[in-house]
Amino acid sequence: MKILLTHRYFWPDTPPYAYMLRSIGEGLVDAGHKVHVFASRPSYRDTALDVPKREILGRLHVYRCWVFRENRRNVVLRVVNVFLYCVALFFHVLRLRPDVVTASTFPPVVAGWTASLAARLVGARFVYHIMDIHPEVSLYSGDWMGLGMLAYVLKWMDNQTLRRAAATIVLSEDMAVTLASRGLENLPVHIINNFSLDDFAESSAPPAELTRDPASRRVIFAGNLGRFQNLLRLAEGVAQCFEDYPDLELFFLGDGAALADLKVRWENHPQVRFRPFLPFAQAKPMIEDSAVGLVSLAPNIYRVAYPSKVLTYAELGIPILALVEPESHLAQELEVAGIGVVAQDSSPQGIALALRRLLDRPPERDSVLAWYANTSDQAHVINLWRDMIEGLDSE
Repeated sequence: MKILLTHRYFWPDTPPYAYMLRSIGEGLVDAGHKVHVFASRPSYRDTALDVPKREILGRLHVYRCWVFRENRRNVVLRVVNVFLYCVALFFHVLRLRPDVVTASTFPPVVAGWTASLAARLVGARFVYHIMDIHPEVSLYSGDWMGLGMLAYVLKWMDNQTLRRAAATIVLSEDMAVTLASRGLENLPVHIINNFSLDDFAESSAPPAELTRDPASRRVIFAGNLGRFQNLLRLAEGVAQCFEDYPDLELFFLGDGAALADLKVRWENHPQVRFRPFLPFAQAKPMIEDSAVGLVSLAPNIYRVAYPSKVLTYAELGIPILALVEPESHLAQELEVAGIGVVAQDSSPQGIALALRRLLDRPPERDSVLAWYANTSDQAHVINLWRDMIEGLDSE
């Protein structure tokens, strides 16, 4: 089959999906399919990498449309980039006339809506890969996209996309329940989680000043320090352990909307460290050298998203402390598998109690690695993708 994978960002741009899409594409090529990729030129984090508009990357046929260099502070420019990307995506599908088109949830709602409409016009089957469910994620987080009439219009558009999809992929049972609550009948939903990222490069040493002191135990939060993560509460809980565990180091690796508030409260504390975003090849050794990987979600976010850093930690054998509702499937999976501990409530005392359990009786790294290999290994997940896409032929 001729398959077109689409997303706003693609390797060598730095968002996780940009790396994951390359791995999925290469896996589908290995299965005998002809795979094309549509994305924008590298523009994330104000990036300006010198890559061609068209190239054959290994056996992937890549086309990158032009957009302005991203500027997170310039909302108008970001909206213009969404428009440029979606218009180019629409006409690219019409020109290429693939058998299968995929799209994910960035730009939210409009990318999937655009790709699914174009796919229907050319008779292609559309696969909707949902990383987070909009506009519900905005409703829970208080973002502007969840307000009033705008939320109604976005859900109406997203429901159209869901009805057009030959297959919809979500990352967890919790997300599948949320989609089912919309009342759309007979949605072809598949639960296929993500996988840890491929470097496409050898791991490299992090900056020397970030090397862990051998006498310390590092608990790390690696990734976007955003508004969905409840990080101020998480830090307060970890800090409850500083006095009893003087060797404990809380390390935030990344940047985002919550960074400024975290620094106001914790930047001068001797047991708390910060480092902005690093490429995964450099971040990976730092994560692997940690004693605990931290996962934290704001209330109800588990219903509409899955923190893929769980898989990054697990692939490296790092036990996990999760601040997420105990009734979530994520929490139950971590506890039943014995690879992490879930705070039984979101109070600082509850978080501290869970962390003490991990520090005093950490799971064996081999058991964490085995869980990852059995559930989320890259080859296993890509095989699920291949089977799902090839199954579209029989429908």
